Amino acid sequence: MKGPGVALAGPDLTEERPIGEGERSSIAARVARLSVPEKVELAGKGNREVRRILSQDASSMVARAVIGSPKLTEDDIISYAAASLTHEDVLRSIANSRQWTANRQVVSALVQNPRTPPPAALQFLKSYNASELRVLSQNRSLSAVVRQEAKRLLAQRH
Repeated sequence: MKGPGVALAGPDLTEERPIGEGERSSIAARVARLSVPEKVELAGKGNREVRRILSQDASSMVARAVIGSPKLTEDDIISYAAASLTHEDVLRSIANSRQWTANRQVVSALVQNPRTPPPAALQFLKSYNASELRVLSQNRSLSAVVRQEAKRLLAQRH
C-alpha cells in the first residue's frame, strides 16, 4: 500500500540536475510537508538540493539519514560543514569521520561554523598555524570556548 509519500520518488526530487531559485523554494515546501519517516527515506534517494534541505531539518533522525546517504560527495560534505543552518548531528558526524576530515577545506569549514559543537571544533585546532589561530581567537561568531582555546594555543607557540 502506498501512502502520502508516493511523490517521494518523483524525478524532480531524486534526479541530479541544476535547480533554479523558483524551483528551489517549491522543493523546500514539498519537503517541509513530509513526515519524518518520509524525509528519512528521501535522504537516501534525494538529489543534492533535497539532501541540502534535509541536512537542516530539526530531526536528528533525518540529519543522520542524510549523512548515511550513498549519494554523498565531498562537495556535499564541504557545503554541509560550512552552512550555518546544518543540523549539529550532521556537523558532529562529519567531524568524527577520518575520511572527510582528511580534507583541509572540510576541517576549516567545521571550525569556522558557529553551529559546530565546540568539542568537535576543538579537536582540529592543534593543526592550525599561529596566524590562523590569531584569526580564530578574534572571530566573535565562534563560541567562547573555541576562541579561548585558539588564544591558549597561540600563547603556547610564542
